[in-house]
Amino acid sequence: MEVANPESHFRPSRTCYPGSKSGPKSRYDLPTRHKSYGNGSVQEAILFDGTSLQPHTWNPSATYPPDPPAHGGSKAARGNMVLTDAARAILHPLSERNLPELPLVDPSKDVHGISVLGGKGTGKTSLVLSLTAFVTGQYPSRHDKDAHEKRSLMPTYGQQYPLPEYDVKLAAGGSEMMKLVLTDTPPCGTDSREEHPLVADVHPNSTRHFNAIPSWMRISLRGNIPHQAIIFVVDAAAVPLWQDEDRCRGVARLFSVLKRSQFTVVIGVTKLLQARTEALKGHHKGIAHNGEVGIDPCQCYETFVGRYLEKTASAIQASANRSGFRLRYGDTAEDAKPFPLANHTIFDVPTWTSVGEFRSWSSKTGTAELPNLQYARKQLGKLLSAAAMRAHPE
Repeated sequence: MEVANPESHFRPSRTCYPGSKSGPKSRYDLPTRHKSYGNGSVQEAILFDGTSLQPHTWNPSATYPPDPPAHGGSKAARGNMVLTDAARAILHPLSERNLPELPLVDPSKDVHGISVLGGKGTGKTSLVLSLTAFVTGQYPSRHDKDAHEKRSLMPTYGQQYPLPEYDVKLAAGGSEMMKLVLTDTPPCGTDSREEHPLVADVHPNSTRHFNAIPSWMRISLRGNIPHQAIIFVVDAAAVPLWQDEDRCRGVARLFSVLKRSQFTVVIGVTKLLQARTEALKGHHKGIAHNGEVGIDPCQCYETFVGRYLEKTASAIQASANRSGFRLRYGDTAEDAKPFPLANHTIFDVPTWTSVGEFRSWSSKTGTAELPNLQYARKQLGKLLSAAAMRAHPE
């Protein structure tokens, strides 16, 4: 008598193969179900069909159920059509709630916030402290505990420096006394290892241009103190913008979206005295400069500064034109001027890095060679007055 193979009783079933209807079930093998949002209308319903779990919509050209061939039916049930990502974003009932508030600028007149942006090592903190010294007449020292802690600590969304009341010009005309708040922000630029993102990859001329502002910058601008103006700091001792195309294009993109969002944007160029000092050293060593801007020390400081500001402004305008960014919005006389414009929206701003340097400049009141204390106060006043302006209509 033949003995049965004991392993035959444990032979796996032939129906256990991928895709088999008789195989084990999973959470993906679910019946067709409807999931609606909002009030349950047809446009707000999203269908998750079968194992694809893709949002669907009803296909009006399909027949449900299909006509049998015996009755002359030619159409077959083709199921549901899959919506694209753009269609799902438009039809989703929560899409309007997810959009940020527009405009990003708060029209309140209680406080005028000014956010100071710039790359690493541009001298943003020194500029903020120099503006504080210009308004109050005192430069914060290390003996001031609060000022020392602020200077040594940089929160994720910026460090705030409140200032006394200042005359702020309104877009509708006139002016009003408001408290100023300067916000020193973390460094931003194109170096992802040491800097926050400068701008997102969204074209500023699109309908969702506000998404070009990075999330960290948007939270900083719309924090507990709303900001209406931007001071962007450019380092004259670093690589010039006309030689750094990536950074120059990012700066032009950021300026375009900020101005379209009705922020007041001004540019402060720091370390121009240091840049001219290095140019003079190269000239005395016999290094040929060939009249190049930033390397040619020129005959005086004013000529060196004027050439640098005009070259920087032209580089930003050229990069914006090449990329199709708009830097001017509106039909007012202020918007009709080119942006940036030397000594109007882009300024040379000498800064002080310590109390000792601030005191040493106090004796430079009537020197024949610029910059001196009078020139520094004049430039800081121009920068602050340009930033203390509302571009957003009340």
